Amino acid sequence: MSVIIGYYGNNGAVIAGDKRNIIFRGDPKKREDLEKSLYSGKIKNDEDLKEKAKELGIKIYIEDERTKIKKINNVLIGEVKSIGLNSQRRRMYLTKGKCAIVDILNDEITKKSLKEGMGLIIFGNKYLKEIVQKELKKYMYDFGRMNIEEVKNILEEVLRKCDGPTLSEEFDIIYIDKREDDLEKVIEQDIKELMEYREELRQKMIDFKRVMTVADKIENNGEVGIIKDGKLLLDDEHLAIDKICPNPKQFKEIDIEGDVNEGDIIVIEDGTLKIKNRDNIPIKTNYIICKK
Repeated sequence: MSVIIGYYGNNGAVIAGDKRNIIFRGDPKKREDLEKSLYSGKIKNDEDLKEKAKELGIKIYIEDERTKIKKINNVLIGEVKSIGLNSQRRRMYLTKGKCAIVDILNDEITKKSLKEGMGLIIFGNKYLKEIVQKELKKYMYDFGRMNIEEVKNILEEVLRKCDGPTLSEEFDIIYIDKREDDLEKVIEQDIKELMEYREELRQKMIDFKRVMTVADKIENNGEVGIIKDGKLLLDDEHLAIDKICPNPKQFKEIDIEGDVNEGDIIVIEDGTLKIKNRDNIPIKTNYIICKK
């Protein structure tokens, strides 16, 4: 988790967020220990993080390209998330004089709160939130008297003072000075698009697993069939497909090119199609032969 800061008031709204994303791979218990050290502030920089991960046998992948904030109409949106066995997301929706916070577990909204007037919202781990809150206390009571661009400049200055292994050096910041007429409608549409994205992702994962299942069944060695009426008639243990995809077309009898004779037994040796006991006769087919 990184940090996202949001402000809303009668002068407008601002949202700022870093771009870091860290993926952990390894023993769940050791991964949990590493995350606790990371989010408590015990690990001070990237080198410390890499060293601690190596010590625990955890692989980490760090990227600083994740966009965590966006704008829809006159609404600013920020999200932090944790993806494991479950997908946990927290989103803030800000417009002039109004804010909503939505918690989402997988495909279900578990909590939603609406606020009006003026306020600051901070998403992040406890360590980062304490740093940001300490800095913002110097200014927050004056925000309502400032123009929104001044507020944006202060949030930018505060973010630049924060550092650590959960933050990227660069960050995104957006501000608006207009009110969204129908905040609820924007939230509803945004959540709908999230659910559609998750469904599309689920289908892609299903398709990927199907493709891998198909690929695992491609025959590399053994007898596969016999030539009958000029075609390859596959035996009961094999079938042919037109291509590797989630739902390929299946065939029991396929065209084959080469000098084959009626009754020739066709084999595959190390992925190469051959006539049994006639190794020097090249043959081929445009289909892929698989185990059933």
